[in-house]
Amino acid sequence: MKAIYMIYCALIALVAFSAQASAGIVGDANSDDRITTADSLLALQMSVGSITPDVERVDVSGDGKVNSLDALMILSMAQKTQVRVNAPEVVSGTFDATIEIYNAADLDSGQFDLWFDSSVVNVTGVSSGSIDDTTIPVDDWAVMHGTDNWDCDKLVRVVFDMPGVTGVSGSGTLATISFEVVLGIPEDTSILDLSDGLLVDTGSDEISALWFDDRITAVKTSAIVNSPEAVSSTFDATIEIYNATDLDSGQFDLWFDSSVVNVTGVSSGSIDGTTVPVDDWAVMHGTDRWDCDKLVRVVFDMPDVTGVIGSGTLATIHFEVLGMTEDTSILDLSDGLLVNIGSDEISALWFDDVITVGVPVTVNAPKVVSGTFDATIDIADVTNLDSGQFDLSFDSDVVNVTGIDSGSMGATTVPLEDWTFRDSDTVRVLFNLPGANGVGGSGTLATIHFTVTGTSGDTSALAISDGLLVDTKSGRIPSVWIDDEVSV
Repeated sequence: MKAIYMIYCALIALVAFSAQASAGIVGDANSDDRITTADSLLALQMSVGSITPDVERVDVSGDGKVNSLDALMILSMAQKTQVRVNAPEVVSGTFDATIEIYNAADLDSGQFDLWFDSSVVNVTGVSSGSIDDTTIPVDDWAVMHGTDNWDCDKLVRVVFDMPGVTGVSGSGTLATISFEVVLGIPEDTSILDLSDGLLVDTGSDEISALWFDDRITAVKTSAIVNSPEAVSSTFDATIEIYNATDLDSGQFDLWFDSSVVNVTGVSSGSIDGTTVPVDDWAVMHGTDRWDCDKLVRVVFDMPDVTGVIGSGTLATIHFEVLGMTEDTSILDLSDGLLVNIGSDEISALWFDDVITVGVPVTVNAPKVVSGTFDATIDIADVTNLDSGQFDLSFDSDVVNVTGIDSGSMGATTVPLEDWTFRDSDTVRVLFNLPGANGVGGSGTLATIHFTVTGTSGDTSALAISDGLLVDTKSGRIPSVWIDDEVSV
């Protein structure tokens, strides 16, 4: 029996050190990134044909099938402490990899090496971990060149110690490793390989553990939805692209909540001065998201360009607002495909955005002015307004502020609390409604009095910025601030 147990232990060690990161954790039958007794039960069910065997994930013994031996080995593995690298599958720019630990018992200190390909990624920092609210302090860490792996190998060595804690038990993280993707790499992979791992308990004994690697694919191309945080009436969302390489064509879907916004048009994009022509676009109903979901599908192609390199936009999506104040909609990029001049897919990360329907605040002034004139700061359809502020900028060589009066919403005055010149071209206005009831509806926040200082033909923007509306619960009211312009 002892000999059989030693064989099990040897097989477990072989699995722990030879399993491919890209295939997941061998023995993790239910794909929850750890090995538990539940995995052993699933393996046993597979071995008797109750459920379909998953040989790739459950064949711990390596004999090409799932049987009771695999179930027994997984059960033995489940009793051990497990440490794994948890990193995003595809990365761009910067990212973090956490060193997760499961089933720690009286952990006091330890160390590990994490190998990586320095031609693909580099380590920028290491942060302490935490197990069940107890900090795992990083005692020391250093990046150094390896000597026995690949040509561009490096490793980060991390040492941790808990001198003031009488051991910690449970699950959590040993450390977080921060990385950056090496510039100039269009796409490449790197294993994040845990080695020389050592866990020590409060009795200075080594804790037996299984150590699992991970693998990342690094890409430098990314596409991002860029839209205003708060919207009103109409707005544009640009589909920005960064670090494209030999881009020839592609497509994407942009999902939205059609009870909140609707697409009215799509315009071509541009990358470093080269137009990205929209070949086709259409709005259609989705089938697998929320009740009011729709998507706009955009196809682009550059038939007369031998690939484009750089950053810019793939398209601009024009929207109209249909929803009420504080309604939100995700703008969700999906089914994105970028193709290069060799007809190969360009690996890319795709990032969504969220918009909220905001209260419109509008500068309202005469188009043509002379002598003196007033500009009102109009607000529409607000609820429970309590206080706020804004800056109004102008060209003091053309017009200048001479005074500011309180606003009004229905029969309620919006009291001017203070106003001051921030500089010769900007005034800051603060308003506050006393009491706790707030005010709703439409009206004016303030009236700004101007005198003309320029000559005929001069123009000045009346630009409103740093606007803030606060409700009766001290919450920020989403808002959209709209400028105006006057001509003398």
